[in-house]
Amino acid sequence: MKIKRKMISAFMAAAMIMSVSGCSSESSNAGVGGLKNADSVDKVTEDEAAILVTGEDYPLTVRDYLKYETTIESKPERVAVMSGTPLNIWYDLGGKSVCTSDVSSNIRLTEGYEDEIKALPQIGPVYSIDMESVIAEEPDFIIAQVGTQSTQGSKLREMGYNVIKTNIRGFDDVVATYRAFGKLLGQNELAEQRISELEKGKKEITDKLPDDDISVVILYVTSKSLAVKLDNSIAGNIAKILELDNIASDLPPDTVGSETTPLDIEYIVENDPDYVLVTTMISSNAEARKTVEEQFASNPAWNSVNAVNEGRVIYLPQQYYLYNAGPYYVDAIEYMAQSIYPEIYGEAEVFD
Repeated sequence: MKIKRKMISAFMAAAMIMSVSGCSSESSNAGVGGLKNADSVDKVTEDEAAILVTGEDYPLTVRDYLKYETTIESKPERVAVMSGTPLNIWYDLGGKSVCTSDVSSNIRLTEGYEDEIKALPQIGPVYSIDMESVIAEEPDFIIAQVGTQSTQGSKLREMGYNVIKTNIRGFDDVVATYRAFGKLLGQNELAEQRISELEKGKKEITDKLPDDDISVVILYVTSKSLAVKLDNSIAGNIAKILELDNIASDLPPDTVGSETTPLDIEYIVENDPDYVLVTTMISSNAEARKTVEEQFASNPAWNSVNAVNEGRVIYLPQQYYLYNAGPYYVDAIEYMAQSIYPEIYGEAEVFD
């Protein structure tokens, strides 16, 4: 292996027919629920966290990932958390949800709440929620996910609902979300305890890192396409934490704000990464592995990638890398560390 030493309603009809957008445009006008325009958010002087809650007690003001501010007058009683990533953190802090997007086996649910979460009314796939099902639950507060739920979140806000949008990709996003949700749930002390545990676990792993310079490429495989992950993805963030050199770090995203860039096998061959890391959005880990191996076999260009020829391909489990692991983010860091340095961290578990 090449090891280099380290150097460095009225809206409903329209809402039902709108297609899911990866990055929707947001209205800049003030609306119900204390929504302020984007310009007002620029005046926020506190640190630029992915999500920020200000105030000591209700009313609380939430500045979400898209820099919109929503003032919540009193503690919500019926919260709709529409994505599994924030849902896990919400439940880990004692919160409840009236519904959630479809729960599949490739999401690791908050320990102790698995059955409760599986029993929640489901509102459709995370990328295509049924807004009528959300509205039927009569939520007084909605937590949506940027990208896959941006369009629906905006329409629900226009309809009068208090909506915030989260985007939890990296470790810092997890910390910011714990802190924000802790305030919303009146669980500041528990949130800080969880943050402390996460930071301690992360440090225990990074303190053991060897002084090696390891390069990686992170493939993202769906049933229809193959792309490369950038540093702003879950896998990219963890690779950076582990001081791995992502050869795609400086490449432009395929769209503004995207965490992927188009695949260029020639670029991969030229940069000769020590490892190929694979993340997937396919029905299961086993099916994902089969799909990737078929891709390698069907395209002769992969024969020129030494890491593929020499078996240095690591399949990252969907439980940690398809959706942000939230409470288990340290486990996701450890998984990649074990995969690269088994002699230091032990062997990584094989997920079916």
